[in-house]
Amino acid sequence: MNGVKNMQDNFRNPNDLVSQIEQLTKKTAVIPSLEHQLHALKHREKVFRRQSAIFQSASSLDVSNAKTDHETVSKLTVELERVRSELERTTEMNMAQKEEIKRQNKKILELSTKLQKLVAIFQEEMQKKDELIRKLNDEVVDLHGQIRVVIRVRDFKKDPSFNFQITSQNEVKFQQNNFSNVFAFENVFQPGANQPEVFDDIKELILCALHGKNVSLIAYGPTSSGKTYTMRGESGDEKKGVIPRAIQFLLEQSMKELAVIGWTYNFDASFIEVYNEEVFDLLDDKKKLEMKQTTTVGSKKIPINDMADVTDLLELADSQRSVATTACNQNSSRSHAIFQINIDGVHKSGETVKCCLNLVDLAGSERAKESGAQGKQFTELTKINQSLSTLKKCIRAQKTKMPHVPWRESKLTILLRDYLGAGSSKTMFIAHVNPSDASETKRTLEFTADLRSTNIGKATVQTGQ
Repeated sequence: MNGVKNMQDNFRNPNDLVSQIEQLTKKTAVIPSLEHQLHALKHREKVFRRQSAIFQSASSLDVSNAKTDHETVSKLTVELERVRSELERTTEMNMAQKEEIKRQNKKILELSTKLQKLVAIFQEEMQKKDELIRKLNDEVVDLHGQIRVVIRVRDFKKDPSFNFQITSQNEVKFQQNNFSNVFAFENVFQPGANQPEVFDDIKELILCALHGKNVSLIAYGPTSSGKTYTMRGESGDEKKGVIPRAIQFLLEQSMKELAVIGWTYNFDASFIEVYNEEVFDLLDDKKKLEMKQTTTVGSKKIPINDMADVTDLLELADSQRSVATTACNQNSSRSHAIFQINIDGVHKSGETVKCCLNLVDLAGSERAKESGAQGKQFTELTKINQSLSTLKKCIRAQKTKMPHVPWRESKLTILLRDYLGAGSSKTMFIAHVNPSDASETKRTLEFTADLRSTNIGKATVQTGQ
């Protein structure tokens, strides 16, 4: 670095050297002309002296001209010597500066080579670190079980007819009449938990998607228990939900740590809903979609390059989703919403990943008596409960290792089957309870127990090949 600094001191303004060379070139071009003039004048002086010796009567004008020519010759001789001297000095200076530049260039090249070696070592260490992180991340997730379950408890008023207690960071206790049980979870989010706390606990699972594993996060629970708030959130950074936070996390990780070790990612997103056992595209004027095996045909996919794209996309989907006001919930979701991020990654070595991150906001189960549903809302309620009942049957069929799993009884389970055991995925349920409702709380807790004891197999890297 000192060498570079000295070079900067010696050549504080690179234009000085260029200017000197230009001036030198101009003056050098004058030398042949001056030499020619000097030679011509000397010749005239010799001729004049010979003539003066022959013709003693040379006129005073000729004498004057000769004197003038002699003075001109003297001046030109002095000027020529000065230019030659300046040329020699400038040439010497130019050669010295060239040698200094050559020396400094050599030093810069040496520093550049060292820097390249350090960058290569750094990238190699980062690659090793990334491989270790992937391994440890998989081990941590697998230790929790293939279907992980966390629970978020909504603020509630105690009811003397039953007892609901958060007994630890991983357990809750439910007592009613002769029933008493303790339910375990990967984590229990108490009523005071904020949105960043929830996301911090699940982001290790989202990181698996950048490593090439299919990942699914599913918000489950009765109506008015806070599922949509958890997944979508509200306006303001502190109240953003899992969906916008997950995309921001993917973008940041892909552009920083993973980019350093040679990974490049492309993301696009689709947003669909299952409403009354039909599938609609929330990004394409709620167009009805056909099903082909476990996927939709013709759903619109929007590229995601930054958070501005996400904001526009979510606002469009919010305006299209089916909601209604019921006795239980002023803004009750009447459909199951599935937000899917498609991830395409390519490493400089040629390695590829092609997988999906599914963020699912299930409609809440409800009873007609409590919700006051009639007519259209009663039909919606019936379809929601039927699809959730099918989901429970599919989970229990896998838990008990039944030969047939009734995936095809609902459009919801057809869409989710690859993430619930029929394919390869890391899956987490975010269960929600509103302990003011004893019967719904009990049903939710019992289903989460089935989820946690269901083995859906180890997820594998999806390469798209």
